[in-house]
Amino acid sequence: MKSPAMKVERILYILCLLMERPRNVESIIRAMSEDHRFDWHHYSKETIYRDIKQLRNSGFKIDHSRKSGTYEIKSIPVRLDFEPGEIVALAVACRTIPEEAGMPYAKELSGALNKISGLLSPESKQTLATNPYFQMKFKPVADYSSHQGTIEKIRRAIAAGREIEMVYYSAKSDKEQKRVVDPYELYFSEGGVRLEAYCHVKRKVLEFRVDRIRELKVLPIQAGAPVGDGSFTFKLWLDQRLARSIGERFSDQKTELNEDGSSTLTARSTNPFRLILQVLAYGEHAKLLEPVHLKRRMAVIAEQMDKLYAGE
Repeated sequence: MKSPAMKVERILYILCLLMERPRNVESIIRAMSEDHRFDWHHYSKETIYRDIKQLRNSGFKIDHSRKSGTYEIKSIPVRLDFEPGEIVALAVACRTIPEEAGMPYAKELSGALNKISGLLSPESKQTLATNPYFQMKFKPVADYSSHQGTIEKIRRAIAAGREIEMVYYSAKSDKEQKRVVDPYELYFSEGGVRLEAYCHVKRKVLEFRVDRIRELKVLPIQAGAPVGDGSFTFKLWLDQRLARSIGERFSDQKTELNEDGSSTLTARSTNPFRLILQVLAYGEHAKLLEPVHLKRRMAVIAEQMDKLYAGE
């Protein structure tokens, strides 16, 4: 006499077989005969029919094709219970990354979210279909459809700790240059997919736009350990208006209130160009105090802008 545990194991095995692909009863018995756990001589077709019926009674939707004689699982009785806030977060995620711009992993993310959605209760599905009235917009500056292979190579190189050799287009020099880099991080920021890496040519950590990489190959050379993030300390003067509203914007930010209501902000940045853009966005409400070389650069930019707009 067979134990209940053996029956459960047999039914679970049949379930696994049907989840692989549609099968007829003969195919199920044949697969069981190749597994040492089962004595297939003791299992008749009627036994398999009863097991499939029990799976159906347990909530599995299993279709039978009279033409081919195969059984196929159409759905499984699994439901995921989410809190209301988690459903809203899922709805936001479903609407976040646009597939039409070839965003990395957008199609895969959409597929994963659809599978999760299929396991929700009817009430949760209805909530998911409702507009969450909140969006996180990731609008890329380039179409990344043709860069998926490059992104995957970089991701694998980072995981394996390998150096990368690439041909990179520099907008500043309007030339393509060969670079060897130690890749650190791959991320989406300011409308583009970017690679942070230590450049062996420039001998410092730089940020590279992936859509400007023309050629790339992973080298069989171990990448060096991170040599530092290239961060630096800067100081900003903020007028009264901006001092009241700026909040936490920068890394390691500290703010000192001045007697006239203005403030002096001290923080760290890893990208001088991005810092200059941020200060320019504040207009007359902010002034870069340190480092001195960036302050001088800001003065040159201000002078050039004054000439550009003079007389209008």
